[in-house]
Amino acid sequence: MLASLPVMKIKTTLHTIAFFIVVLTILCPAMPDQNPALAEENKPNGSEAKAAATKWLGGLDKKGLVLNQRVKERGFIVTHGPSALGRVTKFSLQNSGWWVSLDFHGELSPETSLETLKKKFWYVTLDRLPTPGLDLPGWEVRPQIASSSIREGMEILAYSEGKIKLRVRTEFFALYGRDPSIVVAADAPAPDGSYFQIRKKFPLDLTIEASFTFR
Repeated sequence: MLASLPVMKIKTTLHTIAFFIVVLTILCPAMPDQNPALAEENKPNGSEAKAAATKWLGGLDKKGLVLNQRVKERGFIVTHGPSALGRVTKFSLQNSGWWVSLDFHGELSPETSLETLKKKFWYVTLDRLPTPGLDLPGWEVRPQIASSSIREGMEILAYSEGKIKLRVRTEFFALYGRDPSIVVAADAPAPDGSYFQIRKKFPLDLTIEASFTFR
């Protein structure tokens, strides 16, 4: 009888451990697999991506792509530098899919007046803008403008106390998308299904309010 006591204790201990494992499995389920290969399963192919983008374009009304962005994180970074026409001041914003830059003639400062800022404006560059409502996992989508450097349709609404507000109204000529996982040599054509371009004109009405920091 005494010799069987350790065996009974071991069995009791094993049962207790098994019970706790079951409880932990129920209360703490396994984290979802973060393997990038699994995320690829949700990526549409070229035809599906183009069809979704076409549908998104068709759903825009006459106002086109309307974007109102108040940047709460890092705003515009301001730098001075040379150009073919003399010194310039550049405001650059690269934040959560927004790639926008403003160029001004001369060296401006945080104390520059709004009127002077308007007079010194040179051009705005829209390198990349978001397309809310168009969900294409694994694809890079970019509305295309005939000229990335725009002078007409740009309005600076406010510039004071470390914040700038601007509005840009222009027109896109196409919507472009590509699969960045497919690497193409510089002189080689992109394979079918790795990109799409939908040629259709649609307006842009962009408003951005953000802080700025001089470097």
